[in-house]
Amino acid sequence: MRVEQKWTIQMKNSIDAVMLPQTDPFDKAVFYVSDGLRSTFSSMRFRKLSMETGEEQANVLTRDGTRCIYCDKEYIYAFLNKRILKLHRSDLTIADEYKERIPRYTDYVDSDGAEVFLLGNQNADSLSVFHLQTGRSQRKKIGGCCGIFQTEPDTFFIFNYDSILAYSLKDNRLKKIADTEHYTECARGKSGRAYLLCGGVRYSTTTISSAEYKILIYSFVPDIKMEKVIFIPEEICGRLCSAMTFRLSEDEKRLYLFPRAMSQAAVLARPVGECREGQIPRCSAALQA
Repeated sequence: MRVEQKWTIQMKNSIDAVMLPQTDPFDKAVFYVSDGLRSTFSSMRFRKLSMETGEEQANVLTRDGTRCIYCDKEYIYAFLNKRILKLHRSDLTIADEYKERIPRYTDYVDSDGAEVFLLGNQNADSLSVFHLQTGRSQRKKIGGCCGIFQTEPDTFFIFNYDSILAYSLKDNRLKKIADTEHYTECARGKSGRAYLLCGGVRYSTTTISSAEYKILIYSFVPDIKMEKVIFIPEEICGRLCSAMTFRLSEDEKRLYLFPRAMSQAAVLARPVGECREGQIPRCSAALQA
């Protein structure tokens, strides 16, 4: 795999232990980062950067780390530990701020595009169905969360490490649609397929176990099924680390793997060229999907 460094920048603050850098879904020329761990609270900001140059285009003072965001065509909703900021996408100025009756520590979010947000925390047992304008919230027991994706106007898939759940907003009903192997990360492609990262070290109160890293690919039309398994070569896992995460290319032909602890700014700053399966670049690895 050929990796080419396009630009590097020195961030004003650390971006650790908060949201991963996220591309604007309506403008692929920009992406967003949040100041994080080891930053002073008085200096912490949410930032908009150019994908082409890394130049900062806008920022807003948050005095807290942004854990995740939801974007629509006009606004960005930034979920802090105990607040939600509604920001103008154009310049990140604050349109509104929500403090009362807010579900705390949100790591994953999706919305019906109106005023209902589905919120999940990676370690919490419950999903929050949150009505932003009224502050009304309902909880659904799910047993953990590593992803929430809208599939239909009123239907969402919830990924909880051991299964896939479907929540109907219209019926206010949650049901399990598939049992899976234990997984730690998930992604959903434009095709509608789900990609689940399995393997690595697992800890329980009594045992420590290890399993081979692999990606499970699920399709949902016409029926849910696991259609493919990609085993990640041991030499790639050893080169990265025991805790791994991944990102999916837009065409779903490549999976980009990197250590969970590594700053994703490095990955974003190094566009990947032609990829040959099995080659490992300096900062990440790729597999054909």
